[in-house]
Amino acid sequence: MSWNFQVNLSGVAPASAGSRELPEGFYTANVIESEPAQSSSGRTQIAIKVQVNAGEFNGIIRTTRLGVPQAADDKVLYYWRACFESLGYTPAQIDAGAVTVSREVLVGRTAHFYYKPGDKDAGIYEDFKFLTPSDWTNRKTSFEASKSNNGSALGSAVRTAPAPTPTPVAVPSMGGNLGGGLGGLGAAPVAAPMPAATPSIGGNAVTKDGLLAALNRG
Repeated sequence: MSWNFQVNLSGVAPASAGSRELPEGFYTANVIESEPAQSSSGRTQIAIKVQVNAGEFNGIIRTTRLGVPQAADDKVLYYWRACFESLGYTPAQIDAGAVTVSREVLVGRTAHFYYKPGDKDAGIYEDFKFLTPSDWTNRKTSFEASKSNNGSALGSAVRTAPAPTPTPVAVPSMGGNLGGGLGGLGAAPVAAPMPAATPSIGGNAVTKDGLLAALNRG
């Protein structure tokens, strides 16, 4: 497969700019390069290099690959369809019949895509998906709303201050129990009054007869 093109690199950021981290999100980017590549299994692919063109991460470069279709029912056709619609081609243009795919078909177009970084140490590949402009808009809106409400690496969770602990209110004692004895300990029992002591003389209780006998003896 031959691949010929001319390009003016004046003012173009070097590939090293692509080493900057790009967090999970939905981005638009310029397709700045496309060239043949080969997978580890030997399948011919087309490498598509895009450069984010807006926002905080403007200028970051990422590259994705799509396999060259090998049959009329090759599942990679679905990804090429998504790619063409992502780049702004209309269904009428795509459905016109067999089309020739070349660098000129891709480079210079604006791509809409979703990206999630991978983790090499954990064996997780980065995720790059071309999306139609309408699908991109809907998913981006939902994604940003989710960040704001639920918290994520790109948003903070909504926190609610804990309710203050209520100060316990004293319940007056009724019949020796707190609140009628529901859930509380009984109050200390009140001692019954003792009968008044009767004065005594000589260790005996004073009676009328005893008093008269004492007087007679005198």
